Formats: sequence, C-alpha cells, structure tokens
Amino acid sequence: MSLLSFDLREAFDSISWVVYHWVYFAFQFFVYGALISKLIVSLPNYLFYYGTGLLILVSFNVASWSGRRFVESAHEGRLRYMLSLPMKRSELFLEQIGLGVVVNLSRVLPPLIVILWLGGLYTPIALIGSLIILTLVTIGITGLMVSLSVIAFKSFDIYSAIVAALSAILIRFSTVNYPLISMSQGYSDVSLANPLTYGADLFRYGLSLDTSVLLNPALAATVVIALCVGTMFVGMFFISRMVEGVRSS
Repeated sequence: MSLLSFDLREAFDSISWVVYHWVYFAFQFFVYGALISKLIVSLPNYLFYYGTGLLILVSFNVASWSGRRFVESAHEGRLRYMLSLPMKRSELFLEQIGLGVVVNLSRVLPPLIVILWLGGLYTPIALIGSLIILTLVTIGITGLMVSLSVIAFKSFDIYSAIVAALSAILIRFSTVNYPLISMSQGYSDVSLANPLTYGADLFRYGLSLDTSVLLNPALAATVVIALCVGTMFVGMFFISRMVEGVRSS
C-alpha cells in the first residue's frame, strides 16, 4: 500500500493534467463526435455510441500508460529499488494494476456521468455497472502490457514497436468506433478475435445502447473476465520469473 500511495501521489502531482484529460474528452465528444454523428445516419444516436467508445479508449490508453511506465521504471533504474523492497513480485504486479485502475477511474468518472446524464441513462446501477466493466477492461489490458515488458529488457525499441502495432490493431479492428454489423467480412472476422470488441459491446449493453447491434452479453462477459484472469496469471508469472532491473538507458 505504501508503494501504491507513493505512485498515486506521483501520478496526481498535477491536477491540471487530470483536468486536461477531461477537457480533451469533452472536445472529442462535443465537437468531433457531434460532427461525425451528422455523417453517420445508419446507426441511431451514434453520438452516444461514439462517446462510450471514447471511454473504452481512455481505459485502453491508461492501461498502455501503466505498462509503459513500468518499462520506464526499469530503464531509469527505479525497478531495481522496487524489486529490493520487502514485498512479493506478485504484489508488485498487483500494485501496478491498482495504479492503473485508480488513474483510469479518475479520468473516466466525470465524462461517464456526463454521457449517462445527457443520454437519460443515469442511474446508480448503470454508473456502478459501467465502472466495473471499464475497470475489467483496464485490468485486462494493463496485465497484457506489463506482461509484454519482458521484451523491453532485451530491446526497448522492439517493445515500443510491438505495443504500437498491437494498439493500432486492437483499436481499429474492434467495435470501439463502429458496430460489427457495419464492417466488411474481413474486418468483422478479425474484430471477433479482438477482446476489445467484447469489452466495448459489454459496456454498451450495460447502458442499453441499441442492443440489436451488440454481441451476446454472456459471451462478451466471458471473454472480458477470461482476459482479466489470463493476463493476471501471465503477468504474475513473468514478473516472478523473468523480470529483473536493467541498467539505465
């Protein structure tokens, strides 16, 4: 808990940076989202479909930030100190997950409340349920990114290239920005193998946003939970067996 408290103080050392993310989200939703919603007439209420997709992207970006921060800690020499602390490596991994979850909640909570209120969807149950789903998405992707950190100990450039390619594929071949039924056959086939698709559809299903274009919620929930459990086990294995401090670069 002490390490988590320290990392949280560092992550929130500038409140203006947190506010910046809220303002950026507002610009994306009220300006860009409003413009493209005028162009897409095939999906009713696309503005809110787009807004929920933005929340998934925020969660994905926070998860990516958590993995990158862990790698930077290794190359800056900070990881050596963390590995020397009287704590299990699995606890260190869980601390990194916890950091990502708290940072993500701080970024998505105000925009989520606004979207729920504007869409007439706000209820305490809808708010809590949607936060749980966003947290599960964050945990799954954070576990994946931290697991990939073992690559960075051999080559930071290779790690950066793999994460950039993986991020592009996961975001573009998913239902974050458009529903599965609007994709061509090739795109939809790839998207069905993408866990981000199931996270986005499960999130929207929980908000009752045009459920006719969404995947089966039971299947989506199974995939999201499996992603969380799988990446947690893989991440704890890698950090216990393969992660060591590296020299500053």
